[in-house]
Amino acid sequence: MINRTLPIVALTILTFPFLLLAGHNRQNTIHADPEIPKEGDHSQAVLFLSEYVQHESVSGNERNAGKFLKAFCKSKGLHVEVFTDEIDSYNFAASLYPLSARKPNIILLSHIDVVPADDPSLWTYPPFSGTIADGKVWGRGSFDNKGVATMQLFSILEFVEKASRKDLPYNVTLLSVSGEETGGEKGAEVVVENFLDKLNPLVVYGGGGAGVTGISQAYSELPFFGISISQKRILWWQLKADVPNPGHGSVPMDSYATFEVIRAAKAIKAHRPALHFSDQTIEMLRTIGSHERGLRGFVLRNIGFFRYFVGNMLRQEPLVAALLTNTTNLTGLSSTPGAFNQVAPEAFARFDSRLLPEISNEQFLERIQKKVKDFKVEIEIIRQFPTSPASETGTYYRAFEEAILRSFDEAVVSPIMFVAHNDNHYFRLKGVPTYGLVPVILEEEILGSIHNVDERFPIAGLKKGIKVYADLLQSLLTKK
Repeated sequence: MINRTLPIVALTILTFPFLLLAGHNRQNTIHADPEIPKEGDHSQAVLFLSEYVQHESVSGNERNAGKFLKAFCKSKGLHVEVFTDEIDSYNFAASLYPLSARKPNIILLSHIDVVPADDPSLWTYPPFSGTIADGKVWGRGSFDNKGVATMQLFSILEFVEKASRKDLPYNVTLLSVSGEETGGEKGAEVVVENFLDKLNPLVVYGGGGAGVTGISQAYSELPFFGISISQKRILWWQLKADVPNPGHGSVPMDSYATFEVIRAAKAIKAHRPALHFSDQTIEMLRTIGSHERGLRGFVLRNIGFFRYFVGNMLRQEPLVAALLTNTTNLTGLSSTPGAFNQVAPEAFARFDSRLLPEISNEQFLERIQKKVKDFKVEIEIIRQFPTSPASETGTYYRAFEEAILRSFDEAVVSPIMFVAHNDNHYFRLKGVPTYGLVPVILEEEILGSIHNVDERFPIAGLKKGIKVYADLLQSLLTKK
């Protein structure tokens, strides 16, 4: 039998706690750590990240932070092209060569926006201070996604001088977009629909999970990196109940709007979704099994067979359920306003569903319809996304894998399906090979700070990530 700790650790690399909190004003810089890294040791990257965090850019207010990033890129010799310049949609490319050169383009993708922060009194340092302390840069967005952008940017800067002397076979672009945290329609979607031809992408490397240790019981320090080649997609929908002229709150009733949506929501909650083992999930588990001993390793290496016997156990863990099933959460209940003693004529239940690539929206909604057919409700779609195809584990995947292995001794790398939605989706829809991973190893405590209080990014990880991206670019730029 597989140890139940496996799924929890395995899925840590795929998703983070997403706690949406309230926003705050920009704070002044605080450098609490007396030992800022010296020049030549990526000190400029650390200081840049600190300042970038100070430019508060909660979704819908990206422009100021975007202009700061654009100006820095330009000052370092990159060719900048702004695609959209609005307060809530600031999207630009910073490249080794002008986009007009029409070179095939290696794109490093990151987003400018961050989720809101909570009450500053809950933070060790003010959330938009960019404090450098305890070997970390602290603040909202220090990891998601400004730390990632910093790693990508400073890896590109290592090739500016070389690109000025030599005609490299490919362009390299830092693509910075807005609105990722709210679905991407103000950022990546705008860019892909209007500027994809100008970008001329060869491959895109975007966000995803991070590396972890502890994936193997036999080798607890073994680093594991999951490179996402596919992902779940969003389906936002609601149940609506409409019961005209329901009457006075003092009169007993057999059916009314709020009662109907609550009964239907309860039926949906009781639904047990089927398990689906994608090719990426099976390969990931087999890869882990190849670095495990005993019965546990045997089961994982042969998960294609044993999946029928361990399904009930895998359902026990919420994160595993996210990897193997369609998930649906009730995110809100509401009704039409009225007097306290007036029964509302309309009521709504909102749902956030995340669907596996192999299940169509129509298939999913057909199953939901069967669950609620006995109630006086109708299904209304709020927002839906099409399925994006998985990217191949070919040249561009292997280049990323090899760059990771050069920096992390004896690491395990595997393709995975990402259980959340991010901007990679838009490029895969257009058939662009797209891969998601943040090439750092994060401790559980730091993972837990993402979208939470005390978000922070270790300086050692920042430096290591720059090296991985630089090795990746070197490999791609020198391939025949």
